[in-house]
Amino acid sequence: MVIAKKAIGRGVSPWTSTFLGNCWLAVFWVGFGIFHGEWLPVAGWWQAALVGFCFVLGQMFTYLAFQHGDVSVATPIFGVKVIIVAAMIAVFAKETVPGRVWIGAVLATIGVAFVQAGTRTGAGKTALTTRKALMTVLMALSAAVALSFFDIGLQTWGRRWGSAEFLPVMFIATGVLSCVFLPWVDRPTRLLQLKATTATLVGTMLIAVQAISMSYSLSVYGDATRINIVYA
Repeated sequence: MVIAKKAIGRGVSPWTSTFLGNCWLAVFWVGFGIFHGEWLPVAGWWQAALVGFCFVLGQMFTYLAFQHGDVSVATPIFGVKVIIVAAMIAVFAKETVPGRVWIGAVLATIGVAFVQAGTRTGAGKTALTTRKALMTVLMALSAAVALSFFDIGLQTWGRRWGSAEFLPVMFIATGVLSCVFLPWVDRPTRLLQLKATTATLVGTMLIAVQAISMSYSLSVYGDATRINIVYA
């Protein structure tokens, strides 16, 4: 994210990072699927597509929260995702979440809020503060819910079908759905003009590696609550 932010600072659209990161994911998992030689049965395609849609939707709301909202408000809201995942695990996956895990989820959320405390800017713009804050909360909360559904769906269906079969189809769907961002994606010539080609490529590849690791962990081992606590 540090490298990707450097590219954005030079004028690269954040949608470029989203699109390229998802393209790297699709390419990697297509290659893995071809090497593995076994694909998800057609009966599971809608589940893979739905999980991929939640992933893209979460990314979209995240960037909208940061681009049009107040970062100091959005970041603590994203921290609430840990608690949302724990609640969804209990409700939708019918799994008992131990008390110590709930405590960990709450502490992780409070930790994110404390880390972000004191970074609020633009205190004098009181006329726009309330409206901007409400929009930020709405966008950030929507992102947290969408990504929580992604975690739960991946944990449930990924383990049921097998990660080696589920993940390639899911990320192919993610790559296809990401084409909706194309109107806002910078062309290669613009990246060259901004001298941000290397930063964009390296940053998005590293983001893809992170997503590969998280997705594999969720689909193989499950335990979305603990994984999100560690991540937070």
